[in-house]
Amino acid sequence: MNPSKAIRKQFYEFYKNDRLMNLVDVFVCFHPAAMCELFMPFNRTIIVIASTRYELGRFSINEWNEWNKNLRIIASDPRNIVAGNNLYDAEYIRYFTGINTTVLPSICDYTKVVYRSSNTRSEYIFIPSHDHIDFNEQFLDELNFSIRKFKTSIVVKPLRQLYKFYKYRDLVRHPAIIYLPYQVSTMSIFEQYTMNIPLFFPSIDLLTEWHLKYDIVFDRTWDKALTGQGKNRSIISSYDPNSTIPDPNNEYDYSSIRYWLQYADFYQWPYITYFN
Repeated sequence: MNPSKAIRKQFYEFYKNDRLMNLVDVFVCFHPAAMCELFMPFNRTIIVIASTRYELGRFSINEWNEWNKNLRIIASDPRNIVAGNNLYDAEYIRYFTGINTTVLPSICDYTKVVYRSSNTRSEYIFIPSHDHIDFNEQFLDELNFSIRKFKTSIVVKPLRQLYKFYKYRDLVRHPAIIYLPYQVSTMSIFEQYTMNIPLFFPSIDLLTEWHLKYDIVFDRTWDKALTGQGKNRSIISSYDPNSTIPDPNNEYDYSSIRYWLQYADFYQWPYITYFN
């Protein structure tokens, strides 16, 4: 994911006169977005769409700063597009680069199925955070306790208890999906939203509180996702030295976490139900 400058040069020299490569009009990079650095010498249109934090593969200070410089070069060419697949990543790129980043969300209409209120399955699906998060079980226990307390007929089952493998048509047969999100944007959420499945998420205040205590949104930062240990600051500073926006990689400050969680897909889209 992080080829050396020598390899990048070899890549260009190998492909610069390649017949098929010369038919290419546009290079598109999603994951990792930084791989678009390889294509800069070809002088073609470049579309960068970060589906997660854009510094993936550029984790040292020098590598990240170099990628920021190259990304600003890409963005300066009107042929090119620098985008986030979601508002969180668009704002994240803007914070570190100053680029006015476009949001290009996924449509996911390939699912070809749509939720209907006449469900054939009674279970509400529970999609937990990562398996090692102990709070998943506690949450489900407390939810089921509340269901019994109020004497409702709701049945909630974890997704993987219901299906080892599932198809889209399986999901739309259930009344709704309840989330403890491990990430601010995932393709599954795009798909389920497109399928019109009712979605339930913690309110932003509740998720901020739970994240501080239990690391719910575990993949929000690369430090946490890759090492299991969050940090209280990024290794590089904001592009704007006078910015009052809190550091997006601070995993120990309530205000910072809450500020950035507001950009999560499930707090941006209408028709999602929140619980406290």
